[in-house]
Amino acid sequence: MKKWEEELDDLRIKRRDQILEAAKEIFLKKDIASITMAHIAAHAGVTRVTLYNYFSSIHEIVFEIQIKIINEITGYSQTEDISAKTGADQLALMINGWLQLYHEHPDHLRFIAQFDHFYRDSFPSEELRERYKKSMESYGGNLIAAIEKGMKDGSILLTFDPALLGSMISHTLTSMVLRMATRGHLIQKQFGLDPEQILTYLMNFLSQFVRAEPDPFVFEVE
Repeated sequence: MKKWEEELDDLRIKRRDQILEAAKEIFLKKDIASITMAHIAAHAGVTRVTLYNYFSSIHEIVFEIQIKIINEITGYSQTEDISAKTGADQLALMINGWLQLYHEHPDHLRFIAQFDHFYRDSFPSEELRERYKKSMESYGGNLIAAIEKGMKDGSILLTFDPALLGSMISHTLTSMVLRMATRGHLIQKQFGLDPEQILTYLMNFLSQFVRAEPDPFVFEVE
């Protein structure tokens, strides 16, 4: 009985992930506002009854996808053992993780851009707002922890407010990476600037800006 229950749980998890992936695909093809539960069910190859067994609304699906993406972003800052590094080096690794995300999952970034636009005025419910807030706090907490560590070990200047600095870095990175993921090809065509080089410049700037001893050669062009 226990083995059967475990297999059933695994099947439900796989089906849930299948629905979320199908929903993400259709959201990226069309605007979120134009998608219905019927569209998602058809694209996922399930009945609407099955879909409602997993999710009660479009909003719940959208937020679940967004939270999964945020959790993945948090994971990019934990891809190696950074406990022995200085706070400044930890922060730099977390910042540069966005470049890896830009390379590997540009679709994640395009979805975040859609999410921000669709929910630009308000959240659909207090419950979803709280769930989203908790997912954001994980990444923000890691940034603040690295900053505080750097201020203690002397690698980051003492003049900063850790919470304000962490928020500024997070929102600055998010805005720029989303813009390069959605409009970088047009920016390159219009101004002749490589979007990846723009991102690298920004990440180096943020990493060096906070350091007690900046590297004067980090911006040299090869």
